Amino acid sequence: TAALSDPQAAQARPQCHSVRLQSMSVSFIRRSRYRLEDDSLDADGDLSRAASPRRQPRVATATPSLIVAASPAARARAKNARVLLSSGSASGAASAAAGSDSSQGERQVRYTVEEAVEKLGFGRFQIKILCITGIMSAADAMEMLLLSVLGPALRCDWRLTSTEVAGITTVVFAGMLLGAPGWGAVSDKRGRWSVFALSLCLMAYFGLLCSFSPDYFWLVSLRGVVGFNIGGAASSFTLLSEYLPQQHRAKVLILYNLFWGLGSTFEILLAYLVLPTLGWRYLVAFSSLPLFLFMLTLGHLPESARFLLASGRAEEAAAVIDQIARENRRPAMEGRPAVATVSESDRGQLKALFHPFYRRTSFILFSLWFGVAFSYYGIVLVSTEIFRFHQDCFSTAQSVTVAHNTTESVVDNSCCRGLQSDDYTAMLISSLGEFVIIPVNMLTIDALGRRATLGINYLLTGVFFGLTYLCVPKAATTAFLFLIRAHSAGIFNTIYIYTTEVYPTVIRSLGLGICSAMARLGSMTTPFVAQVIMPDVSVLLAFIIYLMVDLSCAGLCVLLPIETSGRALAHSLELPDVKFCAADGASAADGASAADGASAADGASAADGIQKRTDNEGGFGESKTE
Repeated sequence: TAALSDPQAAQARPQCHSVRLQSMSVSFIRRSRYRLEDDSLDADGDLSRAASPRRQPRVATATPSLIVAASPAARARAKNARVLLSSGSASGAASAAAGSDSSQGERQVRYTVEEAVEKLGFGRFQIKILCITGIMSAADAMEMLLLSVLGPALRCDWRLTSTEVAGITTVVFAGMLLGAPGWGAVSDKRGRWSVFALSLCLMAYFGLLCSFSPDYFWLVSLRGVVGFNIGGAASSFTLLSEYLPQQHRAKVLILYNLFWGLGSTFEILLAYLVLPTLGWRYLVAFSSLPLFLFMLTLGHLPESARFLLASGRAEEAAAVIDQIARENRRPAMEGRPAVATVSESDRGQLKALFHPFYRRTSFILFSLWFGVAFSYYGIVLVSTEIFRFHQDCFSTAQSVTVAHNTTESVVDNSCCRGLQSDDYTAMLISSLGEFVIIPVNMLTIDALGRRATLGINYLLTGVFFGLTYLCVPKAATTAFLFLIRAHSAGIFNTIYIYTTEVYPTVIRSLGLGICSAMARLGSMTTPFVAQVIMPDVSVLLAFIIYLMVDLSCAGLCVLLPIETSGRALAHSLELPDVKFCAADGASAADGASAADGASAADGASAADGIQKRTDNEGGFGESKTE
């Protein structure tokens, strides 16, 4: 304004226009995910979004933009400046147009959370978050593995039938089925931390109450409430993933699942020490104690900066980013976070999972989550039944001269003998498979990609399930169980990462929650196969069911349309309206990203002076110029 009001600055009008053009170009090119409406130069010369009485500024959206610069030089300056230039005077405008800083100028930097996380890198802050959320994962694993040792104990103590034993397990997964999507939607609306803390406290409280259950009805009811609150634990995984740089995300999230294996192993050791001497009530009480201890760490867990920005709480997000810089001992970020507010009504919407871009992915993921939970918890529950089956297998070959009533008596007695030391040893050895698969997954998940890693693990899980049916020595059976647990854990490691990466911030927790709910459907189904069909109907039928489920899921992995390896986390649901030619074999309609080597093919050439960028926050990967 000052430049245009000065008669001597008439010659500077082209430069002033160039400053405005460059400022707009910087805004679009450096952060193409945000479209600024009602841009104008304010009294200080800064590019702003001035609201007028006639027209209010629109909320920033993730719509990609076409930028036409006046010349290649102007485009280069706009791309490298990464600032909104100010023009307090004609000379200041001219110097800003030349790309140099003016003493009269003022710089106002905007950065995204993705840029901040990438620049501040991996350090003490991420390690702290990993340990806190990992302890929660271990406590969650203890509550889940408790089911595998609680059932045989209650079968003898309360003289339960196979259906009643399966009911205890099923009601826990039914609670998780209801809790996972509910907690996920609340997490996207109210924040990761609040859901994480509340579900943890409720899980610990009702878990302890289970040890005082007077009868079967009370135990089933309280375990169902525990299962409902376990559904909120998935928000810890979401929180961790949103603070990880892209280079380290997959490996750190795999290490996160290491804590699950530690919790499983600790629960088996605890059952071995407590169950034979003190009984199942003490085991249930001791299993809930780590949750109470974990509450002491909640004060060190921050809220998700991505969620804070999506909620319009830029000051709190900036404080968290400054905390990352301090703890990682990196220079603080200059400027302020770029706010891309998403209204609360637009966050955590179930219908967003069935957006045309995500519809096919969502349906396939629902099936894959069902399959992995069906197989993983199936092998956990059938471990003791498998050893009992193999005992019958060998005894049948040697019992030609044994009377029928004697054999029947042995079977009846074995149903209430409980778990022996050999059973605990076999369960412990099979649990170690979850540790062995971690370095293998860390090598393959980036080298082969998420989809290939999922498919291979599903295929091998099914193959070893089939081999377990063979009448072989106990050592071989233990080895097969070890490999099934290893590859099942590998599936869980990978599918958690893939689901977190494929959905944008506004529905990430909801998407993970719905997928977890589908997993609980598989978990609810598998007890009737492992604890009813296998011991009472047909062992062969049970193994055929597990084999077919795993092989079907392996085939579905090939149909997944999006490969998330090498992609930045998406933020919003807005998608660029451009076509892509996928270089990695994925179709254009499947949403291949620029990180996968896709190129825009809409007829615009470099000679036209048009630059097009994919939307980093719309689900198409890293910010890379096509």
